[in-house]
Amino acid sequence: MSAAQQALLLARIEAGEAASEDKTRLLAWDRLYSLLSTLDSKTSVLLRFNAIVVAALAYVTVVRGADPFAGTSSMVATVGVWVGHVSLVVSVMSCGFAFPVINVEWVDRGDPAFDDATLDRLGVLVARRTRLYSWAWRLAVAGGTGFALLVALATIH
Repeated sequence: MSAAQQALLLARIEAGEAASEDKTRLLAWDRLYSLLSTLDSKTSVLLRFNAIVVAALAYVTVVRGADPFAGTSSMVATVGVWVGHVSLVVSVMSCGFAFPVINVEWVDRGDPAFDDATLDRLGVLVARRTRLYSWAWRLAVAGGTGFALLVALATIH
Protein backbone atom coordinates (compact mmCIF):
# COMPACT_ATOMS: atom_id res chain seq x y z
CA MET A 1 0.00 0.00 0.00
CA SER A 2 1.44 3.36 -1.00
CA ALA A 3 1.73 6.34 1.33
CA ALA A 4 -1.08 8.09 -0.55
CA GLN A 5 -3.37 5.08 -0.16
CA GLN A 6 -2.56 4.89 3.54
CA ALA A 7 -3.30 8.58 3.99
CA LEU A 8 -6.60 8.16 2.13
CA LEU A 9 -7.59 5.17 4.26
CA LEU A 10 -6.84 7.07 7.48
CA ALA A 11 -8.64 10.18 6.24
CA ARG A 12 -11.74 8.08 5.51
CA ILE A 13 -11.65 6.69 9.04
CA GLU A 14 -11.27 10.18 10.50
CA ALA A 15 -14.04 11.54 8.26
CA GLY A 16 -16.45 8.95 9.56
CA GLU A 17 -16.59 6.72 6.50
CA ALA A 18 -15.57 3.69 8.55
CA ALA A 19 -16.94 1.64 11.41
CA SER A 20 -16.71 3.09 14.90
CA GLU A 21 -14.33 0.26 15.78
CA ASP A 22 -11.87 1.58 13.17
CA LYS A 23 -12.17 5.07 14.67
CA THR A 24 -11.43 3.65 18.10
CA ARG A 25 -8.37 1.83 16.76
CA LEU A 26 -7.16 5.02 15.11
CA LEU A 27 -7.53 6.97 18.37
CA ALA A 28 -5.65 4.23 20.25
CA TRP A 29 -2.96 4.24 17.57
CA ASP A 30 -2.56 8.01 17.82
CA ARG A 31 -2.33 7.81 21.61
CA LEU A 32 0.39 5.12 21.44
CA TYR A 33 2.31 7.07 18.83
CA SER A 34 2.10 10.14 21.07
CA LEU A 35 3.75 8.10 23.83
CA LEU A 36 6.51 7.06 21.42
CA SER A 37 7.01 10.68 20.42
CA THR A 38 7.30 11.74 24.07
CA LEU A 39 9.79 8.95 24.77
CA ASP A 40 11.81 10.02 21.74
CA SER A 41 11.97 13.64 22.94
CA LYS A 42 12.91 12.69 26.49
CA THR A 43 15.56 10.27 25.27
CA SER A 44 17.07 12.92 23.03
CA VAL A 45 17.53 15.21 26.04
CA LEU A 46 18.87 12.33 28.14
CA LEU A 47 21.44 11.49 25.48
CA ARG A 48 22.62 15.11 25.41
CA PHE A 49 23.05 15.03 29.18
CA ASN A 50 24.93 11.74 28.91
CA ALA A 51 27.18 13.19 26.20
CA ILE A 52 28.23 16.02 28.51
CA VAL A 53 28.82 13.69 31.46
CA VAL A 54 30.70 11.12 29.37
CA ALA A 55 32.89 13.79 27.79
CA ALA A 56 33.71 15.35 31.17
CA LEU A 57 34.35 12.00 32.84
CA ALA A 58 36.47 10.77 29.94
CA TYR A 59 38.54 13.92 30.14
CA VAL A 60 38.98 13.73 33.91
CA THR A 61 39.55 9.98 34.17
CA VAL A 62 41.33 9.10 30.93
CA VAL A 63 42.72 12.14 29.09
CA ARG A 64 43.50 14.47 31.97
CA GLY A 65 46.86 16.18 31.88
CA ALA A 66 46.84 16.93 35.59
CA ASP A 67 45.73 14.75 38.47
CA PRO A 68 42.85 16.48 40.29
CA PHE A 69 43.79 14.51 43.41
CA ALA A 70 47.48 15.37 43.46
CA GLY A 71 48.65 16.05 46.99
CA THR A 72 45.75 14.23 48.64
CA SER A 73 45.79 11.06 50.65
CA SER A 74 45.99 7.83 48.71
CA MET A 75 42.50 6.90 49.89
CA VAL A 76 40.92 10.07 48.42
CA ALA A 77 42.83 9.53 45.17
CA THR A 78 41.73 5.89 44.99
CA VAL A 79 38.10 6.75 45.73
CA GLY A 80 38.24 9.52 43.10
CA VAL A 81 39.63 7.19 40.45
CA TRP A 82 37.05 4.50 41.20
CA VAL A 83 34.14 6.95 41.28
CA GLY A 84 35.29 8.48 37.99
CA HIS A 85 35.67 5.18 36.17
CA VAL A 86 32.47 3.63 37.51
CA SER A 87 30.53 6.79 36.67
CA LEU A 88 31.95 6.75 33.15
CA VAL A 89 30.95 3.11 32.61
CA VAL A 90 27.46 3.71 34.05
CA SER A 91 26.93 6.76 31.81
CA VAL A 92 27.99 4.80 28.74
CA MET A 93 25.60 2.01 29.76
CA SER A 94 22.84 4.63 29.99
CA CYS A 95 23.53 5.55 26.37
CA GLY A 96 23.33 1.87 25.46
CA PHE A 97 19.83 1.65 26.94
CA ALA A 98 18.77 4.95 25.36
CA PHE A 99 19.77 4.32 21.74
CA PRO A 100 17.13 1.61 21.09
CA VAL A 101 14.43 3.97 22.37
CA ILE A 102 15.03 6.32 19.45
CA ASN A 103 15.46 3.48 16.99
CA VAL A 104 13.21 3.93 13.98
CA GLU A 105 10.84 0.99 13.96
CA TRP A 106 7.67 1.66 12.06
CA VAL A 107 4.43 -0.23 12.33
CA ASP A 108 2.35 0.34 9.24
CA ARG A 109 -0.94 1.79 10.46
CA GLY A 110 -2.28 1.99 6.93
CA ASP A 111 -2.00 -1.74 6.58
CA PRO A 112 -5.26 -3.26 5.34
CA ALA A 113 -5.10 -5.47 8.44
CA PHE A 114 -5.24 -2.45 10.75
CA ASP A 115 -6.63 -4.54 13.56
CA ASP A 116 -6.16 -5.28 17.24
CA ALA A 117 -3.01 -7.31 16.53
CA THR A 118 -1.41 -4.25 14.92
CA LEU A 119 -2.29 -2.17 17.99
CA ASP A 120 -0.91 -4.90 20.24
CA ARG A 121 2.43 -4.82 18.38
CA LEU A 122 2.58 -1.07 18.85
CA GLY A 123 1.68 -1.43 22.52
CA VAL A 124 4.50 -3.93 23.01
CA LEU A 125 6.88 -1.51 21.28
CA VAL A 126 5.81 1.32 23.61
CA ALA A 127 6.22 -0.90 26.70
CA ARG A 128 9.69 -2.08 25.61
CA ARG A 129 10.90 1.43 24.88
CA THR A 130 9.47 2.70 28.17
CA ARG A 131 11.44 0.03 30.08
CA LEU A 132 14.62 0.89 28.17
CA TYR A 133 14.13 4.61 28.85
CA SER A 134 13.53 3.93 32.53
CA TRP A 135 16.86 2.10 32.83
CA ALA A 136 18.67 4.72 30.76
CA TRP A 137 17.34 7.44 33.06
CA ARG A 138 18.35 5.56 36.24
CA LEU A 139 21.85 4.96 34.93
CA ALA A 140 22.15 8.59 33.79
CA VAL A 141 21.23 9.76 37.29
CA ALA A 142 23.83 7.40 38.78
CA GLY A 143 26.50 8.58 36.32
CA GLY A 144 25.66 12.23 36.89
CA THR A 145 25.71 11.75 40.66
CA GLY A 146 29.09 10.06 40.39
CA PHE A 147 30.40 12.97 38.36
CA ALA A 148 29.09 15.45 40.95
CA LEU A 149 30.75 13.40 43.69
CA LEU A 150 34.01 13.37 41.73
CA VAL A 151 33.88 17.15 41.35
CA ALA A 152 33.11 17.53 45.06
CA LEU A 153 36.05 15.29 46.00
CA ALA A 154 38.39 17.23 43.75
CA THR A 155 37.13 20.57 45.06
CA ILE A 156 37.10 19.74 48.77
CA HIS A 157 40.47 17.99 48.99
